[in-house]
Amino acid sequence: MTTLLCQTLIDELFQEVDYNSSERLHIGCISPYLVVVNAPAGTFTISINGPNGAVFSKSFTSIDIKTAIGTVNDFAHVFYPIIPTNPVQIENGSYTITLSAAGYTASNSSFIGWIQQHENIQNEMSYTPVDDSGNTFAIRFKSYKEGIK
Repeated sequence: MTTLLCQTLIDELFQEVDYNSSERLHIGCISPYLVVVNAPAGTFTISINGPNGAVFSKSFTSIDIKTAIGTVNDFAHVFYPIIPTNPVQIENGSYTITLSAAGYTASNSSFIGWIQQHENIQNEMSYTPVDDSGNTFAIRFKSYKEGIK
């Protein structure tokens, strides 16, 4: 049996992400690690805000998630791929990634949550959490690379 630590989405969940490179990054896919219980109604939005304001925003439903992974089950946890129409460009700086909802009410039997990473080496943390509640939200970024190496 798997135990997942997650925060249930009520109004919004967010975290800060620092990008510390001198090269511009072109993100082709943003995949937050989400848990879906009983396909709650509502529209969910993942957005990225940077030093100069909004960088990206895209909405989806819990049914979109279930359709994307091809399941009819009432419970799923997945790195849900959110693919921008055009690559998202970010530069060196601090960004806030937010998961928000409209027309949604969380309950014990129907909700969406964002899973907190545990021993995930893909995204480095800039601090050492004192306990599991301090773990960051798990998220993956797929980026485009130019040229042949």
